Amino acid sequence: MFPACFIPSVLAATLTLPLLVRSGDATVGSPCSTDNDRLDPASHKFLSDCDETTFCAGAVNGTCQPRKCRRDEFPFGFVDYTALPQLCQNGTYCPDEGSGCKPLLGVGGACQMDRDDQCAPPANWQDLASSQNFNGSLCLKSICMYANMTLGQPCILDGVTYIDVGPNGEQFSNTVTRHNCQTPQFFCDSGLSVCVPTKVLGSSCSSDQECQSLTCASNGMCSEPPETPAHVQAWQVVLTGLSVVTAMGATVVMLTLVHKRLRLQRYREIREYYEEQMSLRRSLAALHAAAADRCADVDAKQRYG
Repeated sequence: MFPACFIPSVLAATLTLPLLVRSGDATVGSPCSTDNDRLDPASHKFLSDCDETTFCAGAVNGTCQPRKCRRDEFPFGFVDYTALPQLCQNGTYCPDEGSGCKPLLGVGGACQMDRDDQCAPPANWQDLASSQNFNGSLCLKSICMYANMTLGQPCILDGVTYIDVGPNGEQFSNTVTRHNCQTPQFFCDSGLSVCVPTKVLGSSCSSDQECQSLTCASNGMCSEPPETPAHVQAWQVVLTGLSVVTAMGATVVMLTLVHKRLRLQRYREIREYYEEQMSLRRSLAALHAAAADRCADVDAKQRYG
């Protein structure tokens, strides 16, 4: 589920909120108390006296017991994945502590923080379901409700700030703001606390929830989400095709001309070589004939001299 509003900001240097809060290390059978169940003030992760594979079974004289259910396919903290607790069936949910599957909660039921999946869907959930809720249901301010508020109706805003530490030790906060307006058609105006229409691409915005695309760019304008595939126009396809064909044709013509020029150059070299060989042959023949004539004259003078 994606947040309706994602606002990063550097926290003030005076902020002293602890960031590295870990779950307990008590194992099966160790004493614990549900009075110590809490949320990490930075990440809002559920924490208790027990470790990641167990839950606390009581407020007084409680002990850590193996978890009876899980939310994730591969939950954190488990080493032996052959002994994982069960996944809950449809119509039930697994609470953060993993104490066992429970029936979905109706409107007004007390749900755990941001656990939309703990709330039962409405009858018309197909009309309300979106990436901003769970089958049309929401858990806002730990209360189950439907995401069915429309134009002009009062709405509820729920903002949660998550804190992280940067590579140089600086603290950052990410504020996620959610509402019960029907998305993506409407968003909750923070000033009026009523649902108003979301804005189209190119409109000015100050948060993601104001845009139909749920993306408010850094320039303060509603834009397409980063994962949106590029839409290629027909004229772009035609122009690209013509460019490719033209480039291929130009390449073929250029190669043909170069090949012809190389053949002509090779032909000239062969012809010059042939002419040079013929000239040399004629010179040798003339030299041989002159030598023969000279020898004949010498023989005649010796014979008749």
